[in-house]
This record gives sequence, structure tokens and C-alpha cells, in this order.
Amino acid sequence: MPAMSHPLSRKYDIFVAFAFLFSTLLFFPLPLRAETPANNDAGENNDAGENNAEGEQANGFEKTWQPFLKRYCVKCHGGDGENGKDAKGEVDFRKYKNAADIEEDRTVWEKTLEILEFGAMPPEDQPQPEDEQREAVVRWLESRLFQIDCDQKVDPGRVTIRRLNRTEYNNTIRDWLGVSIRPADDFPSDDVGEGFDNIGDVLTLSPLLMEKYLNAAEAVAAEAIYVPRAPYIEKNQLAAKKMQIKGAAQRVGGGRFAMASNGQVLANFDVKTGGQVTLRVRAAADQAGDELAKMEIRIDGKSVKTHQVKGRRPQARWYEHTMRLKAGKHRIAAGFINDFYNPKAKDPKQRDRNLYIGAIEIAYKVNPKRPAAAGLRKIITVSPGKGRSVRQAAEKVIVPLANRAFRHRVSAKEAEPYVRLVELAVQRGESFDRGVQVALTGLLVSPHFLFRVERHPTPNDPQAKHIINDFELASRLSYFLWSSMPDDRLFRLASKGALRNRKTLREEVARMLQDDRAGALVENFGGQWLNLRNLADIAPDPKQFPAFDQELRQAMQRETELFFREIVREDHSVLDFIDGEFTYLNGRLAKHYNIKGVTGGEFQRVSLKNTPRSGVLTHASILTLTSNPTRTSPVKRGKWIMENILGTPPPVPPDNVPEIEEAQKAKPNATFRQQLELHRKDPNCATCHRQMDALGFGFENFDAIGRWRDLEGKLKIDASGELPDGGVFNGPRELVRLLRARKDDFTRMFVERMLVYSLGRGLQFYDQCAVDKILLEAGKSDFRFTAVVNAIVTSEPFLIRRGEKAE
Repeated sequence: MPAMSHPLSRKYDIFVAFAFLFSTLLFFPLPLRAETPANNDAGENNDAGENNAEGEQANGFEKTWQPFLKRYCVKCHGGDGENGKDAKGEVDFRKYKNAADIEEDRTVWEKTLEILEFGAMPPEDQPQPEDEQREAVVRWLESRLFQIDCDQKVDPGRVTIRRLNRTEYNNTIRDWLGVSIRPADDFPSDDVGEGFDNIGDVLTLSPLLMEKYLNAAEAVAAEAIYVPRAPYIEKNQLAAKKMQIKGAAQRVGGGRFAMASNGQVLANFDVKTGGQVTLRVRAAADQAGDELAKMEIRIDGKSVKTHQVKGRRPQARWYEHTMRLKAGKHRIAAGFINDFYNPKAKDPKQRDRNLYIGAIEIAYKVNPKRPAAAGLRKIITVSPGKGRSVRQAAEKVIVPLANRAFRHRVSAKEAEPYVRLVELAVQRGESFDRGVQVALTGLLVSPHFLFRVERHPTPNDPQAKHIINDFELASRLSYFLWSSMPDDRLFRLASKGALRNRKTLREEVARMLQDDRAGALVENFGGQWLNLRNLADIAPDPKQFPAFDQELRQAMQRETELFFREIVREDHSVLDFIDGEFTYLNGRLAKHYNIKGVTGGEFQRVSLKNTPRSGVLTHASILTLTSNPTRTSPVKRGKWIMENILGTPPPVPPDNVPEIEEAQKAKPNATFRQQLELHRKDPNCATCHRQMDALGFGFENFDAIGRWRDLEGKLKIDASGELPDGGVFNGPRELVRLLRARKDDFTRMFVERMLVYSLGRGLQFYDQCAVDKILLEAGKSDFRFTAVVNAIVTSEPFLIRRGEKAE
């Protein structure tokens, strides 16, 4: 039976939820953003050296940057309209009068720096600066935007209070209460920020989600704590539209049946529990002759009762018969068995006997049984009695529950509202177990459960920094690696204040990465970093790729997940993501790859030596999600590599860029590579496509679903290319080798993405000091996975937080 909504539960759940929500807002202000930087402590002493630095910056602006702007930028980005709205992209560089103006508009200038570094501006049909001039401008702009003394105290940043996302909610109730239901699957989708769905700034709480939380809390509490229900009568009125008719029976509308001669109405029904069953039929009759109309009830073809239907239509009444039936499926028939017709009778009311049936109902007693999955984890450890009051028993049960729910040791004051809920339930005649169930529902809708609250003594002071406590560290660690709450061991270490010990912290990282729950890191960090979640929405053209089906899609995704999981478990270098010489295949995917010796549905580890594949870039999952439905897309593949491997995303294309279809129409018989070269002649396209296309064409031997091919139609595939840095390759293996050589770019990208995921916030310029330290530390161990994680969890942004100015 589904969990029954209880008025006491719903009333107090809502009360507790909103009472705690207001208290949370009162004592733990929720910052709207996490990016407001604290003033650098090194800047507190405004000495002569600092003044000299400012003077140098001013000279740099006048001597380096202003001439560059006038010569190469303001022609397009120097509009005359209000607020620069007639300038391209609504970016008007003429409004920046000095070096200080640049820091006031950091977002625009960080994007400008990115475009200059990429070489995307000026367009190729405009005058171009010398390389030395461009490099000088880039160096000056970098020094203005990002120069920070990492030897001084650096801003650790602040994370906006984070709501549990859907995955974290499901995992948390599983690990806390031992339940198997996944109510968060029915929650609204989580918003994504910085490429991940665990970013505090975008995890909002809507009224719809609050209602979902209330419903989920009742369902979870009902499964976690079994409260026996009293026996009850279940009535089931059979659907008239599913009934069958036989003989003279006819449907007369409104779910009713008429029988002018002998006939039957038949229906199937289920009995959940064997025992006494009451068969009820609502009937009326037209009476005639010397006896009343008779209605025979048959069960499974056997006559069990004949009723005399009294009275005359339209006066209908219920006719009942009780008998024992076994649990299972049965068939009931209600039939008219004594038809009478005398058209010559003097009294018109005595000429015709007919039977009418309005409804058939089955009623039986149900003795509820304990569901197999209910209360698998012992929650109620004590009960009232033997000198123990309801309050004393409730405190013994609620405090441990609240400790785990709120992920810290709760005070008596924090536990009091939930203890009181148990008392109120008992006072109203409910059982003690039911009272605990109601209190658990309240815990499940408390903001201290739904949000990861980190306390700060001076939350509105951006200069105030403090080390997070051990319980907060345990939560940061467990939600980073497991997407779930801390386990008993982490909780014990936090209780002793021992978790922040560096040696202990590293031991816990090693233990947690070997735990099955670390699969969440693969699915949630890996699935979003590699865009693997998008594979579910990819739909290759079934006419061109009939081999692609759901089974193959799932095998593709599983390969990449198992590959990632080995890197975690076996502590590979993260560089193996680029060129790992192994993978995991089952028979279906091995056939897709034309690799012999693998059969069946089970995945097995396979060496990729002497094959054209290595690393995730040659996984069918990545090759498929970076293709179009009808063909490969070197542009998408190149862009994906730049974003997810090199950490150098290309700028957003201009609005007036022509579509590739124009080039296809101009050269319909050319290879796609030749068509793209024609497209690249447009100066607005050339700079970005020069690198993107080369990277993408290196994998052109793989078709749109990741199969190897040597020909495109009748034309030989050309998978050669040259990168802007001069690297030359021919085919995927050689390109992968060049990408491995750019390990500094890859490891920085990987560390930055993982740091974002671990913190739940985007990175700011002041985080580069932490990134540099993480890279230095992890590099000592050849960037092994555990070394990267250890360096992150011992970094200042992970261990320290600051306040933020109230808004």
C-alpha cells in the first residue's frame, strides 16, 4: 500500500520546514553570489613600492594598451551610440580612460584577453599586429587582471550555501536511512552553472520543489520507519467499460446494463489477500408474472447465490453475498435467469419481467503486512516504558537522527522541535513509532538537511577568513567524492577533531576512492566534464546508421565510465585520459570497434596496443556526441577538445558567420574537409577554425557513431593536419601524441574543472594561486588521480572560507 498522508504529519512538516527556513535566513545569510573578492591583505599597506607599481600600470596603459586599441580595436568597438550600443557586440573600448577602469569591468576584459590570446581578433581581413606587439598587450592585460602575490594571504573565496541537487538527495537518503526509493528523480531538473549541477549560485528553491520536498519526506519516512496499520476493508467497484455482456444483456449508458431476456454481465477482479470476500451487485427490476425477478451470481463459472430482486425500477438496491476466496484473479457473473413475457396481461405492469444492473463491487478485509524493504535500518532503538518517558525515548532516537541529517552534532535546542513532534503525536493517540515517523518527515524538510550549511562567525565581513570545522570538512569531502553524506567513519573522525590532520585526510581520500560510492564521482564529475550525460539525447540518423540502437548507446557510455573508474581505482595518471592504452568492451562494442576475442554482454579490459584507438578521445561515446545526426563534425570535435582537453574554449562565433551549407552547395562533390576549407576563407571564421578544424579532422577516420573508416563515400579520408603551434600529424594516434605533449594545458584544465566541482563555485582570478599550488603538488606524483584529489582537499579554497559583504 502507498504511504497514507496523515494530517498531523503534513501540518507539522510544513510548520517545521518554514520555521527552520526563516531561522536559517536569519542566522546564516545567503549570499547572492560567490565571486565578490575580498581585498587582498597585501594591499593594506599603501607604501611607496605600491605607488610605483600603480605608476607602471598607468604608463603601461598609455604606452602599450591605448595605442593598440586605437590602431586595431575602436574601428569596430568604438560606437557613437548611447552606452556603445552601436559598437560590435555592444563593447565600446573608448569608455576606458585609464588602467583602473579595466578592473571595474573585469568580465569584459577577461573575455578580451581570451580572444587576444586565441588570436581571434582582429579579424583576418583587418590589419594585424606583430606577434611581439600582441604578446606585449597580452602580458600587460594579464598583469592588470590577474597579478597577485601568492606569497601573501590570498582570498580563499566563499561558496554560496548549497542545496542538495537531485543526485545528492537520493544518495543521502540512501546512505542515511537505507531506503531504496529515489524521490528526487521526480524533482525539477537542477540548473547547471560552470558546467556542473552542484553550483551553489544556481541551485535555487522554487515553490514547486518545496512541494516535492514535502511529498518526498512523507514517502521516505514511511519506508524508513514501518508503522503497522490496522486491518481495513478495501472496496473495489469494477469498471463498467471493462465488463463483458452475454445473451440479452445490453449497455444502456451511465455504466448500467439492461436484460430484457436471460443474459449476463461479467467482469474480472483481483483479491489481494485470501479470506472472506463480499460480492455486491446494485440491481433493479421490472416485475411480472407470479415470482420476483431472479439474479444469479456466479464465481469462476460456478453458481454461488441467487438473489430475488425486490421492488420495481427505478428503485435499485444492493444485493450482497459473502464467501471465502483465495488470493488471485477471479471472474464474477451477474445474470438474469427467469425471464417472463405476457403481452396479453390486463395490467400493463405485469406483461414483462426485466433485470437491470447498475454496479458490481468487491469488498474484502486487508491485514497489512510489513513491506519487504521497510525499515531495513534500525532507527527506533528505544521506546517509552520501564521508567522511560516519551520525551526521554524521543531524545534518544531523534538526536542521532538529527546529527546525521544536519551533518554535525546538534544541540538540545536544535533537536527540541522534533522531540516535541513525537510528544504531540503520542498525545493525539498515535503510536511512538508514528511520532518518530512524523519527526523524521520534519527533519527531511529542514533547511539544515536540504542545504549544506557552513557556519561563519562574521558572515558579512569579507576580510574575515576562517578554517571550516571538521564536520563541514567531512561534508565537503563526502559530497565531492561520493555525492552523498559523510559515513560513520568520517563522522567519528570529525567528532574527535581529527579529520583535518593532513595524514588522516589523505588516508580517508584513499579509502573513499576505493569505495563503490566513488562511482558517483565518475558519473557526476566525469559525466559532466566529458559531456557524457548528453549521449542520452543524441539521435544518429537511423537510415544512415542502422547499427546504432539503445543497447549500443548504453555500451558506449559504460565503456567510458569503466575507463574512468579504473583511473580512479588503480590510481593512474590523469594524463591517461588522453592516451590510455586500454579500454573496456563487451561483445557488442568490440564488434563495433572490429576488435576480436570479446563476446557476450559482460565488459572486460582490453589492450588497445596496435589499434588506432587510445584514450577517451577515441571512445565511441565521445565521437558520437561530437557528431551531427547525419555526418561527423570536425568543428564539434575540435571545439570539444579545446574546451575539455586543452582548456582553451574558442570565442563565441560572430552573428554574421555563414553556414557550412553554403560551402556544401558551392562544392557538392567535394569532401567535407574541402567544403570546410571553403567556409574557412571567410575572415570571421578563419582564426578559430584553423585550430578547431585541424583537431577535429585528426579523428575523421571515425564516423558519426565512432566506427573506423578509410573512405568518405568514394573519397579517401585525409586525417592529417598542422596545429597553430607547428605540430604536424597524420591520423588520430599522432594527434593524440601531440595532445599528450601539451600536458601542462590538460592538467591545468583538469585541476580547474575538478576544483570547481569540489567547491561548488566558479573560479576567480585569485584562485590561480591555489591552482598553481595544486599543480605543483600533484606534479610531484606524475598527476596520479589520488595526488590531484589530495592536493585539492588540502588546498586553501577547500579548507578555508570567508565572509561576504551583505547585499
